[in-house]
Amino acid sequence: MTSQQRETVGIASIGYYIPKSTLTSSEMSKFSGIPLQVFKNNIGIEKKHIAATDEQPSDMGIHAAREAVHRAGIDAKEIGIIAYCGASFYDYRIWSPAARVQAALGADDCYAFEVKNGCNGGNLGINLCKNLALSHPEKKYALVVCSEKLSPFIDYTDPNSLSLFMVGDGAAAAVLKKGDAENQLLEYASLTDGSTVDCVKVPMGGTKLPYTHGAHDSRSKYICVDDPVRLDRILSQTYLDNYVKVITRAVHKSGYSTEDIDFLFTNQVKRSLSKDIFRSVGISEKNTLTSIEDYGHMGTVDTLFNLGRAMEQKLVKPGDLAVIASSGAGFTWAAMTVKFCET
Repeated sequence: MTSQQRETVGIASIGYYIPKSTLTSSEMSKFSGIPLQVFKNNIGIEKKHIAATDEQPSDMGIHAAREAVHRAGIDAKEIGIIAYCGASFYDYRIWSPAARVQAALGADDCYAFEVKNGCNGGNLGINLCKNLALSHPEKKYALVVCSEKLSPFIDYTDPNSLSLFMVGDGAAAAVLKKGDAENQLLEYASLTDGSTVDCVKVPMGGTKLPYTHGAHDSRSKYICVDDPVRLDRILSQTYLDNYVKVITRAVHKSGYSTEDIDFLFTNQVKRSLSKDIFRSVGISEKNTLTSIEDYGHMGTVDTLFNLGRAMEQKLVKPGDLAVIASSGAGFTWAAMTVKFCET
C-alpha cells in the first residue's frame, strides 16, 4: 500500500469546558506582592479560570468529552479508545480518570488509559490514539481528553513560582475518526531534555517524601520551581531551539516545509516567549489563536482548546496546514501536523 493509499485518521470534533470562577491578575498581584504590570505586560494575562472546590478534573473532562461526542454526531458506544491526558493531578492519587470518563459516557466496548507527558500529554495522546486506531481494524473512533485542575497547587506567596502563576483550569476533548479525510492528522515529532528534570515538581507525595500523618510542610504540597535562575539560564539556551526543532521535523516528515504552515497553535506561554516562537518559525502571530489573556495556561488543554475555537470560527479552511505544538516540564517538546482537506 502506498503512502497515498494509507488509511487516515482525522479530528472529527473538539469540545471543551471552562469553569466559571476566575482569578484576576490584580488579585494575583495582591497575593504575591508582584507588580501588576508584570502580569499584564510581561506575562500577558488579565485573568484565568478556576475550578470550584467540588469540581474535579474528571468532571471537567467528562463535560468536554460529552461535548466532543455530541459535535461528532456519534454514539459514545462507537468509541474504541479513550486516552485521558493530564499534566499532573487526578481526583485521587492512585486512580483511573480514563475509566471514569469511559463509564460516564457509556463507551462500553472501549479501552481507556492515562497519558502523562507534562503539558505535552494532549499531543502525545493524539499520536498514540492515531496509531492505535490504525493498528486495530475494529477501532473506528478514539477520544482524547485533556483536563487540568492545577490552580489549588500554586503558592502565590512564593516569588520563585511566578512562572506558574498563569496556570489555570479547564478541559478539552477531541474525537478522532479513522478514514476521515477532513482535519487529517499527519506526522508527529517529539524531543526530551532531562537536564532540568528536578526543577519543577511537587515535592510531597512521592516515594522520596511520602505523605505522613501529622506532616504539615505547607510549601511541599505546592508545585515548586527550584533554582529559577538556573532553570531560566538552561532553558534560554535550549527551549526555543527545541520548540522549532519539533515543529520543523513534524512538518518535514509530513512532506511540507515551515513556509507551508498556515496556522500554529501552541501551549500558552508568556508574551515575549510566544513572540520568539512565532518569529523563529517564520509565522505571523495573526496565524494563531491565543488564550493566555483570559484563560491563562491550561496545561495539556491549550492546543486543543485554541484549535477547537479556530475551527468553530472557521478560521482554518480546506487546504490549510496547521501545527499543534507544545512544551512540558521535564522538559519535553512535541508537534503534530494537521491537514484540513475537502470532505
